[in-house]
Amino acid sequence: MLYSPWTELEATMIVLVRKEPSTAGLELNSMADQSASSLLSLPPELRNAIWSYLLIHTPAQNAALPSHLFPVAGARIRQQRFCANVLQTCKQVCSEGTPILYGENTFSAHSSLLATLPSFLLLMKPNRVCLPPVKCPRVGKLIRRYYIHVRLDTDPRFTKLQAEESFSGVEELEIEVFQAMYGSCDFSVLNLFESVREVGKAVVQGSVGDGKYAEWLARTMMSPTDAEIPAFSEKYIGGDKAWDAWQHGNR
Repeated sequence: MLYSPWTELEATMIVLVRKEPSTAGLELNSMADQSASSLLSLPPELRNAIWSYLLIHTPAQNAALPSHLFPVAGARIRQQRFCANVLQTCKQVCSEGTPILYGENTFSAHSSLLATLPSFLLLMKPNRVCLPPVKCPRVGKLIRRYYIHVRLDTDPRFTKLQAEESFSGVEELEIEVFQAMYGSCDFSVLNLFESVREVGKAVVQGSVGDGKYAEWLARTMMSPTDAEIPAFSEKYIGGDKAWDAWQHGNR
């Protein structure tokens, strides 16, 4: 049998919910009576606080992942309490917790399909680690926080309209910019995000030159749809004309 690192990863990140002995003898086609549940009898505000504690995961550096996946010297591995399995307990918990799981966590947008095939983001540094992509459109529509890694020196394979449709109106959008050699190309790829609007919080960071265009782009994406945004005046960031990503690169 081939070893799969996801098996141990999921076991580390998810606290399993075990059945009580009293319900172990129930048939699969039966449903336990939840009317006497102490948990479900709590006020909705308290239940939502519990679901948030169990279902919201904050990607961080050197987070709680198996050490063999990230052999970083001196990295401390600590236990996490992310517990998606709680949604399998009953229909009410699933109904109340699903919007929190998908709406309050950060998902990594696909490099070319964008919000069409997002993945749950577990770890950002030293390496990005994601769970398998979300393929169900029903829950995909609940996602409101996105992270996307954008390369300036390759063909993005998406259009300005696709970026607008994917990210306009989301709560958070973080764009991490990368190029193989600093100052080797312009910001033509980032221009594709200029039509995105009404983002609650937008961040553009990474290889962004002096940061002027990145700041302008972030403010533009957080602007209302009907706002008149003056065009960015500097065609190139950092001085001289840079290497053109669209004319080179063996394309």
